Amino acid sequence: MLGLRFNSFHARLLLWILLSTLVLLIGLTGVFYHYTAGQIDLRVGEAAQRNVSQAMDNFSLMSRGYDSLGKSIMSNSEIQRLLSREAANEQDEFDKQLQMMAALGTIFYSYNDVKGIHIISNAGNVYSYESTTHGINDKFMKGDWLSELRRSDGTLEWGGMLGDQSLTIREDSVFTFGRLMSNLYTTRPLGVLIIEADPRTVLSSMNNLMIKPESRTYIFAASGTLLVSSHPEEKVESSWLIDHSQYPFGESVLNVSTSNHLILTANDSKLGWKLLSITPKPVAKVEQAAANRYFIIVTIIIIMVAIAIAYFLSRSVSKPIKSIVQEVRRVERGDLSTNLHASDSYEEINYLNEHFNRMVNEINGLVERNKIATASEKNAQIHALQSQVNPHFLYNTLDMIYWLLDEKENERLSNLILSLSCMFRYSSDWRSSVATLGDELEQIKHYMTIISARSDGRIHVNHHIDNKSLMVSLPKMTLQPLIENAVIHGLSGRTGEGAITLTSTEEGQKVFIYIHDNGVGISEEKLVELKNSLARAERLEWNELLEEERQSMTVEPAIYGTSHGSGAGFLNVHRRLVLEFGAGYGLRVESKENNGTTIIVMVPNVMPRV
Repeated sequence: MLGLRFNSFHARLLLWILLSTLVLLIGLTGVFYHYTAGQIDLRVGEAAQRNVSQAMDNFSLMSRGYDSLGKSIMSNSEIQRLLSREAANEQDEFDKQLQMMAALGTIFYSYNDVKGIHIISNAGNVYSYESTTHGINDKFMKGDWLSELRRSDGTLEWGGMLGDQSLTIREDSVFTFGRLMSNLYTTRPLGVLIIEADPRTVLSSMNNLMIKPESRTYIFAASGTLLVSSHPEEKVESSWLIDHSQYPFGESVLNVSTSNHLILTANDSKLGWKLLSITPKPVAKVEQAAANRYFIIVTIIIIMVAIAIAYFLSRSVSKPIKSIVQEVRRVERGDLSTNLHASDSYEEINYLNEHFNRMVNEINGLVERNKIATASEKNAQIHALQSQVNPHFLYNTLDMIYWLLDEKENERLSNLILSLSCMFRYSSDWRSSVATLGDELEQIKHYMTIISARSDGRIHVNHHIDNKSLMVSLPKMTLQPLIENAVIHGLSGRTGEGAITLTSTEEGQKVFIYIHDNGVGISEEKLVELKNSLARAERLEWNELLEEERQSMTVEPAIYGTSHGSGAGFLNVHRRLVLEFGAGYGLRVESKENNGTTIIVMVPNVMPRV
């Protein structure tokens, strides 16, 4: 009886409908599943390529900062002097150690991510400055990387995370790099510089590339040595996956994925780094329990409902990926105000959203720092333009007064008016912000005509400048504020003759202009404060520098008497020289109380363009 039932047409039809529906549902489900996985792989791959490109930009900016740190140490005059001098005895070597620690400590606290600065001299002596003292690792001193560093050409060399092969014996990990140090004048090797930095700066950018927890990222040096991996605690075994020689590396990010892995490569030829990112496929997985429930439900509903559910699921998965792609395109167009909101989606998508936002925030920070670096120059240009508002009326009026005095044969007053007119014309003409040393001396001549008249000839200026140096290029209005400071702060309080002497020397690619006065000098406490202001002016944000200048000008300085200002014009000149020529140039001050002051202006030995 039961067999007859299953052999009936109704039973056979029901069986065929159930089987065909089940097969169709399984087929449709499989199609939509593969379509969704493919869309995820495609969209995530595109987003990952852009993240890799942004990470390489971050590494490039980081390397410039580290390169600047290395150059600042190598160009430090005190360090150069100490390395070039051989210690005569143990006491001399001990004193040398202390002086070297003082010089390195000043630089050490300017970089938050630096854990240790070490210099290994040619004689094998190690000079170090660390927040916590560590022992020296003999394995490093005998290692191959140190030998390669000694044979390098002076460019920055990357050791990466050396682990137990690092220079210092420590429990925490460090990112090691260094360069060969040479005498700046003789180019004779003096030793090697080793810097140990916090690896979190590198690992943070690498972790931003992780699409899922199984993702791994590796950075190799140009020689093929593994510098750092996204999971340094894991032991990297020899595997075809991380054999970077089998992958192509180009200037742009390349997608060399296989059927089982999403693989991205990038190369920075200037930095010499090769980045390899590997993520197992599929990039996003549907949870097994949800898939089982899905199959149970679709087996008891009609084909159209099954198709609708599959379509809805596909849309729910691809929508957040499309949102990511849209936001990435906004970033490509230069809009960095984007912000992805994590939604109740797959874990990998939420993870990608979060780290994409972090990457954009880091780029925003870099852009803001670049804006601050150019803000002072723009502000100076604005003030220069404002100072040009209709100056011709003043010129013409001064010229008229000059001719009236000349007709009355009042030579002294006419010369004063002529000098004042020339000063106004020079200082308000900002069609070019660059002048020669000769132009600046001519301006000083007019300024001293006025000062000489006000001081009854008590104050005068002499200069002994070579004719060749007169063509050296420097920012306009560099010397006049310094001469004015010498008159106001140095000579106004002195009884008797006041003299300002200008001399110049050339040393390699630098020109040194010395401005010496025989005034009252600067107290030791005030000199320390002024030197600190010079160092601070090189890194102050523009709004902070303006506030400091406003505070320094609350008391109007007089030519005679005591001035309470802090030399805002002095700091302004220093700031402009640093912005124009970079670190290593600007102003230095030497003074002793009651024994005069010497201002040293350091500019590159560059002639103006014709």
